Amino acid sequence: MPEVHVERFILAPPEKVYALAKDLEGLKPFLKDVQTLRLLHQEKNRTRTEWVGVAMGKKVRWIEEEEWDDAHLRNRFWSPEGDFDRYEGTWEFIPEGEGTRVVLNISYELTIPIFGPLLRRLIHKLMQENAQSVLQGLEDRVLVS
Repeated sequence: MPEVHVERFILAPPEKVYALAKDLEGLKPFLKDVQTLRLLHQEKNRTRTEWVGVAMGKKVRWIEEEEWDDAHLRNRFWSPEGDFDRYEGTWEFIPEGEGTRVVLNISYELTIPIFGPLLRRLIHKLMQENAQSVLQGLEDRVLVS
């Protein structure tokens, strides 16, 4: 199963970075391949969002469940339905010096008949770029808040 791992140091306290990351809809402007990101439900530290992305001109839709662990500044997410055969991952917000090391891990499987083996590498590249965009967007939000 393909995996994506990205990290970024953000010069801000972990609690602040974590709080801004919990606002998933606020990250949407930084995800160039995400067409729609909509909060469906929020209850305590659980959220349910609907995502629609575009890869190679084809829409990819999924529902994402999030569990936020405020005490440990962590998050676990997964997709119970949608076009991904499997989609799950974690965020960690680790104190480091005067800032925060944000670590994002994603594991996914996406089987779409039109995507052959050659295009799987492109999909992986797009997943990597979007993960990096999320962290860059998070840093940009921290700097303006």
